[in-house]
Amino acid sequence: MKFGGRDALRFLGVRGEPDGALRGRLADAAERVFAAAAPDWTARLLPLRTDGDALDFGNGTLAFRSRDLARNLRGCDRAFLFAATLGAGVDRLVRGREAVGEMADAALLQAVAGEIADSLCRDVVAELARNPAVAGCRLRPRFSPGYGDCSLSIQPAFLAALDATRRVGIALTGANLMVPTKSVTAFVGVGQPTETPE
Repeated sequence: MKFGGRDALRFLGVRGEPDGALRGRLADAAERVFAAAAPDWTARLLPLRTDGDALDFGNGTLAFRSRDLARNLRGCDRAFLFAATLGAGVDRLVRGREAVGEMADAALLQAVAGEIADSLCRDVVAELARNPAVAGCRLRPRFSPGYGDCSLSIQPAFLAALDATRRVGIALTGANLMVPTKSVTAFVGVGQPTETPE
């Protein structure tokens, strides 16, 4: 995992180059997030069948409709499902700052943790690409529930397909939001090297 600060600044709505004081605060926040984090992930490669916007992963393990995800996965007959998290320690760190009224610091930590979680996902996808089962294949860009018309309502079945609560400690709220909050689920389609996705 890496931290450069660019995405954190974007999450905070900062435009232009940050001054020295803000750069220092970002570096301090990143150090605290890295110390609190316990990154973990799990993944599963499943066969994929599509029929228009109908998607079936693992012969009924996870089946639903999404036009946007179907477009992302067009031409793929397999896909990885993965779940990654920075762990509960980051949530405790942020809540601790909120509890003492340090809302600006909590917002900074949230933004920094968001960038670090994204970096973790890039590391996961890089690791998936090294899986011998997909040697020579091109992986599609990751696509998460909640993007486009891919509903968060699939999250319970998604996490169940990965046994993610037991394996990496990710649970869901009643609104299908993940706990720990700095967690990500995503699909990564497996295509052929000669494919040119539309």
